[in-house]
Amino acid sequence: MQSMVSPQPLPVRETAVSSRVTQGQPDAAFERLFDEFSAPIFNYVLRMVADRDRAADITQDTFIKAYRKLDSLADESSRRSWLYRIATNTAIDEMRRRRFVTPMGTDERHLQRPDARPGPEAQAIAATFDERVQRALLRLKANYRQCLLLSDIEDMSAQQIGEVMGLSYGAVRTLLCRARGEMRRHLAAEGFAR
Repeated sequence: MQSMVSPQPLPVRETAVSSRVTQGQPDAAFERLFDEFSAPIFNYVLRMVADRDRAADITQDTFIKAYRKLDSLADESSRRSWLYRIATNTAIDEMRRRRFVTPMGTDERHLQRPDARPGPEAQAIAATFDERVQRALLRLKANYRQCLLLSDIEDMSAQQIGEVMGLSYGAVRTLLCRARGEMRRHLAAEGFAR
């Protein structure tokens, strides 16, 4: 189980992405977008897939897609939702692809690799609150997990979550209520009192 990365607060910058693109400065606009959102997007994706390498790949793919579509971002106020929607769709696509991938066999070449797992002390430290919460989170359906992460970790409103997930305000509220109920049940199974 990979440990979760605490989101780092990044300074909010008021940039006019669409105006920079139309003025022929997409690289500067993209750089600002990347600086502001790369860490939060990585942390969001990491919580969805629980694997640092996969999260890094998905984050990179997200920003590649965002760069290619930067000129389609017309409204500065929607850039956060727009980027999270790209990240969400990219992560979901990657999770679907993974279902059809078979793990590598026990080929001798793979057995000779050094063990990259943490040592006993690090494993004991990792068996903490965050690990149990992550296990409970991973047991949720993908849409429940996504809704909870966007609401409780990314601090998005129901309206913003609706934009990211393509749902109405009412559907988001219902989904969030169900997701929290499921999360409570999974946390209780992990030993947390209700």
